[in-house]
Amino acid sequence: MSHACRYMKLMEQVTQTRQSELDNSYHAALYLMASEPSLAEKISRYITRDGIDFPVLMKKERFDYDWMKTVADAAHNLFSWTSKCGATPFELSRLPHPYTQMVCNAMFVANGDYEVKIRQNEQEQDEIVLDNTRGRQREAIESQFERFTAGMEQ
Repeated sequence: MSHACRYMKLMEQVTQTRQSELDNSYHAALYLMASEPSLAEKISRYITRDGIDFPVLMKKERFDYDWMKTVADAAHNLFSWTSKCGATPFELSRLPHPYTQMVCNAMFVANGDYEVKIRQNEQEQDEIVLDNTRGRQREAIESQFERFTAGMEQ
């Protein structure tokens, strides 16, 4: 099963348990946790009506590799905002390919700059595409505002 299929399966599980629309923190956490089959399996056990029970997941689950715990820790922090992220920038920089990039992408997803989308590739398989339209729009507005305020200072 691909990253995209695991992500869609987890999103379906979450939307079946929640009545409200999911915020960006769900998308960021599930994007990371769906990246590897055993991480997706672990998180699926902790999806509840109240959200994702990361504290229990992090306490009860054993991870096959240290990098998996680091990815889960980053997902937890992006999901809950107030959790302490045990992963240091040094540890994040040492994640195996492609996980360092995925953690960075998940930060943009959590911030609302990237949107996780699913599309079919040439082989008609589902794949994840990160749409950065909202981020580019925000940057254009900020740039326009900077030019406007710079003109006021003169």
